[in-house]
Amino acid sequence: MLTSFVPPQTPSLVVDRAALEANLDAMQRLCDGAGVRLRPHGKMHKCSTLGRLQVARGAVGLCAQTVGEAEAFVDGGIGDVLVSSPSAEWAAPRIAALASRARMGATADHPQQIAWLSDAARRQGSTIDLVVDVDPGTHRTGTDPAKAVALARQAAGAEGLRFAGIQIYAGSLQHVEDRTARARAYSDVTARAAGVVAALTAAGLAPGVVTGGGTGSHAFDLASGVFTELQAGSYAF
Repeated sequence: MLTSFVPPQTPSLVVDRAALEANLDAMQRLCDGAGVRLRPHGKMHKCSTLGRLQVARGAVGLCAQTVGEAEAFVDGGIGDVLVSSPSAEWAAPRIAALASRARMGATADHPQQIAWLSDAARRQGSTIDLVVDVDPGTHRTGTDPAKAVALARQAAGAEGLRFAGIQIYAGSLQHVEDRTARARAYSDVTARAAGVVAALTAAGLAPGVVTGGGTGSHAFDLASGVFTELQAGSYAF
């Protein structure tokens, strides 16, 4: 008797487990060797099971691109999540609610975002780690480096927030094919990050976290002496 094959109605991801685990081990080993925390970006896999594998190997937690991703990760057992994209007003209460269940970080590149997060955290009775997002020169998101100290000072004095540090991420440079050209372009990013760190330190706001980078720039990030945390994501696959 002939039967017809019914294909799956949604895409299905098939992963070579051995290759995946080798990749996870390799990046964790590189970060450990450089003394840099690994915070993989969960937007790449959107899978709390894979995120737990990363944390079990030594990752400090995950990044989430949206508050919805962050909620899924916390529900899936990830205890430390950074929302790496500055959030709208409606997202602040949801981030504050998550902060009562897990260690939560949020990025901001504008004073109003800091005010929204502070108000939400105050109402919730939770504390959010505030990371100032700095423009790496691509003019996509992030504050002008000259404004970073003012934002950090606002965060440090805001109820419900804990100034944690800065984020600087140049996504477009991750895909520059020629390694020499990529390194040359990325040197401007690390120099900009170092300048912001120096300005914050001089203002008495030394950042505990300098987070960013990715798979395409991980060698430069780890060797820079500036980054304390790496947000690589696609290395897993």
